[in-house]
Amino acid sequence: MKTPSPRAFYSGVFILSGLLMMLQVLQARIFSVTTWYHLSFLVISVAMFGLTLGALHVHKGSEAEQRQNYARLMGDACLNFAIFTAFALATHMILPIVAASLKKTLMTLPMTELCTVPSYYFAGYALCLAITRAPYAPARTYAFDLLGAAAGCLAALGLMETVDAPSAVMIVAAGAALASLCFGVPDRLRACVISGVLLVLALCNTQFARPFVYPLWVKNHIVTQGSLAHDQWNSISRVTVDHAVQDARPFLWGPSKTIPDDMTSSFYLLKIDGDAGTPINKFGGDCRKGLETLDYDVTTIAYALPRLKKSGIIGVGGGRDVLSACKAGIRDITAMDVNDIQISLLSNIEPFKSYANISTLKGVKLIHSEARSWFASHPDTFDIIQMSLIDTWAATGAGAFALSENGLYTVEAWRTFLSRLNDGGVMTVSRWYISDAQSEVERLVSLAMGALLEQGATAPQKHLFMAASDRIATLVLAKDPFTVEQLAALEKRASAMKFRVLISPQRKTAKGDLANILSARTRGSLDSVAGASAFDISPPTDQRPFFFNMVRLAQPFAIFRLISENNASAMLGHAKAVLNLYIIILFSLAMVAGAIIWPLREAVKNLDKRFVAGGTAWFALIGAGFMFIEIALLQRLSVYLGHPAYALGIVLFSLVLSTGVGSLICDRLPLDTPRARNAWAALTAIAAFAAIFAINAITTHFAGAELLTRALLCVSVTLPLGCLLGFGFPTGMALARAVSTQPAAWFWGINGAAGVTASAVAVALNISLGLDVTMSIGALCYLALLVPARLMK
Repeated sequence: MKTPSPRAFYSGVFILSGLLMMLQVLQARIFSVTTWYHLSFLVISVAMFGLTLGALHVHKGSEAEQRQNYARLMGDACLNFAIFTAFALATHMILPIVAASLKKTLMTLPMTELCTVPSYYFAGYALCLAITRAPYAPARTYAFDLLGAAAGCLAALGLMETVDAPSAVMIVAAGAALASLCFGVPDRLRACVISGVLLVLALCNTQFARPFVYPLWVKNHIVTQGSLAHDQWNSISRVTVDHAVQDARPFLWGPSKTIPDDMTSSFYLLKIDGDAGTPINKFGGDCRKGLETLDYDVTTIAYALPRLKKSGIIGVGGGRDVLSACKAGIRDITAMDVNDIQISLLSNIEPFKSYANISTLKGVKLIHSEARSWFASHPDTFDIIQMSLIDTWAATGAGAFALSENGLYTVEAWRTFLSRLNDGGVMTVSRWYISDAQSEVERLVSLAMGALLEQGATAPQKHLFMAASDRIATLVLAKDPFTVEQLAALEKRASAMKFRVLISPQRKTAKGDLANILSARTRGSLDSVAGASAFDISPPTDQRPFFFNMVRLAQPFAIFRLISENNASAMLGHAKAVLNLYIIILFSLAMVAGAIIWPLREAVKNLDKRFVAGGTAWFALIGAGFMFIEIALLQRLSVYLGHPAYALGIVLFSLVLSTGVGSLICDRLPLDTPRARNAWAALTAIAAFAAIFAINAITTHFAGAELLTRALLCVSVTLPLGCLLGFGFPTGMALARAVSTQPAAWFWGINGAAGVTASAVAVALNISLGLDVTMSIGALCYLALLVPARLMK
């Protein structure tokens, strides 16, 4: 078999690595649709586990045979990568990944992992052959591996904005088959046929009126194409629209008990990632007619206030909040949504555009933008800002509990919103409420109090009014203390609609967490109240932007009790999310112990224990440290950049790219002396700590900067840090090979095992302790390399 040229070889490595990164991003997007956002990051653990297994297969095989036949073996692995990627897609489309009960989930989740692992196994096998068996410099090959992964970040974003995620996975599989040609695979016809079939399937799936490859199970329910009037994907969501409902009971989030029995409305139901629903109401175009039902929803209570002339709406959805503002007589309405599909449905796509009739309203502006960054960078001010039930539960491509709306529910975000209110203006936010159980209301009020206290409010309780109906509570947060006239208007609407007033400056709040929160006069006392609660009701910040995680990770028995009771508490979903995190961590540990560490223990049995201990510590520390830093950076900077896609297109791309550059530099300037290695370890730790302070300064002083400026500032942090991180793996391998090639399999396995485990542990650290703490632990991992560096010399 002909040996590939260096250009063909490096091109193949680059393409394969890029396709591998694309597959991880695309599968995370699919998992967010079929399951829940908190399981989408499972892809990271599964991918690292599969890659490590493939690498271990290389190290357990015949080195002489692999060096002689590396090109053929890599080509065959690429073909298998393509085949099993298609197989995994098929299983993800027809099998439920998680089930309604814990017992069934414990069966379906491992099955999903088993179907997903083979793709990554063959990719890991091919890449390990490239780095350790091909006759090319390992550091340079590793660099092309990372550069390809960086390119894959951008390619995944572009593909997701062009076609649906299942079709994109088929395109990735087709690309893997073609990548085998770079290594001179002998059966070129087979590779071309596999690629051609997959490309034709992908093309047909995107061009047919209804796709035939789509998720059948969505959030434990079967959803067929026949039940949908529209189905569209992008990089942050899958948006579907059910067929229109005619003359039905009005779709109201918190309906009043006084709503007439004969009142009806017609609407489409729009869903984001199969669960977060919002109506597209039929509207004739006249704000004075046909919108009477909206007054009966507690989410619109703030529109009872007098002299509202300009409205800002966060989350267009199906346009219902726009209609609420229009019904209140407001003729200057700016509505924004991070999801361009929802904007397109109301302004471009028929029959929804004509059905909703919103884009034709005079004075209405529909803007495709992430709300927080838009408010920070635009000088417009408003009399009312509305944010109703913004909880898409859609994970970003970054995974790792990185919700697209996390950045909207932090103290820093609400301070920005308050700064864009006119004198006497209000912000109204609706969330889930259950009268006889813990709900999100306590944390919502805590968040409002935190924002007001940091704004300098001396009596923050005078800025708050809250009413509830059914399972929804609406908070009205005033920039200034409520006037008598404003409170009278709110009380009048609440009385007429029989809404329950939970908080008012004119009323005494019932004892409990709400009363304790409202009694706080300083941020310290607010934190003390939150710390005494059974749930995490502390005000979320950009350091811990996890509004939707209120159960405490350190209290597993309380979590198990919530799930076993299975009541209607809003905490049930939070508890299930954390339980799945526990399961993933345990699965990761079991996979690591059973498939990596135990089988490889013989590889280091007869070697010097000091050398083995040093090498084990080195590769464990760089595996865990890199993952801690990567996940913390993704979450922290995605909040700052705004649009979730930027976490991939800017942060992950620049980090992986610079890590590849660092590996290339390491090839030219190896750390071949103890002093050089010690200096690098210390410098990397210092750079990671410095990045924490730099990011905090950037997000504080440049919150309102233009996107290009914000992107460049983020890159200025990730590029130098990534370059330093890129030295770790090739340096460790060089140190190991200088003593013996025998333990390479063990060290590679330890590195993968640490990465698999750390990817889940990092999420737990982010939620419990904060992003800066996770980043700091990552920095300490690199500083700790000073010890194993001495043991390995």
